[in-house]
Amino acid sequence: MDTLKNSPTPDLGVFLTATLTLAAAELKRRFGSALAVREKADASLCTDADLASEKIILERIGAQFPGDHVLSEEFGASSKIRPEGNHIWVIDPLDGTSNFANNYPFFAVSIARAQILKDGKLAVTAGGVINPMTGKTYTACRGAGAFLDGRRLKIAYGSKPFAKAFLCTGFYYNKDEALEVDMARFARVAQKCQTIRRDGAAALDLALVGEGVFDGFWEQGLQPWDVAAGSLIVTEAGGSVRNYVPGFDIEGDGIICGVPGVVDSIASLI
Repeated sequence: MDTLKNSPTPDLGVFLTATLTLAAAELKRRFGSALAVREKADASLCTDADLASEKIILERIGAQFPGDHVLSEEFGASSKIRPEGNHIWVIDPLDGTSNFANNYPFFAVSIARAQILKDGKLAVTAGGVINPMTGKTYTACRGAGAFLDGRRLKIAYGSKPFAKAFLCTGFYYNKDEALEVDMARFARVAQKCQTIRRDGAAALDLALVGEGVFDGFWEQGLQPWDVAAGSLIVTEAGGSVRNYVPGFDIEGDGIICGVPGVVDSIASLI
């Protein structure tokens, strides 16, 4: 039974974990089954699993936080107006849809809650990412740390040289010149680090940076729902997060994150 159903003010961490778990269970149930798949204007995919997961998330937010705004990959934005001080949920109901649609078991659900600032920018205050296939659940609240299934995460700084760095990246759905730029950046970094992975689910990649699996991650072209929760997990685990230009905005251009020294090295190469 959903014990939060009749609670008007659920603990945010409990709410996040329960909502991630429910959405993940729906995706896991549908994984490997026949899917209705459509291609969107940016060449990304949407399936009936994306929509089913999103429905669970939006219904729970609507019931528990009826005054909050929503920005979700499939639903879009509940309002173009961003009143200062209000809250907005930034949601990716299925990050890694192409993986999911091709039966590759690397995908995630990402949910974040942000506060709208005076300039309309979004400051993430809480977020979570779950791997539906393993059940591993990453959560973070601003100023309170990042956790994996209740275990506090702390990125190890150490003295690992960049030549030993284990990195991850992505090329989004870029083609032609944009892809050539991505490949040139990849080559420059690959010449200097140990190795690079490209897994196709940025939210989960960011969570793995927070866990300390990857020393760093970078990608251009991502959307706010791809990075909102994961960027907070990295930050609260003690990592560094920035856009391709200094500073960080979840709606900014590109993301580089990881161990601070690694982030500096990636930034200098791309």
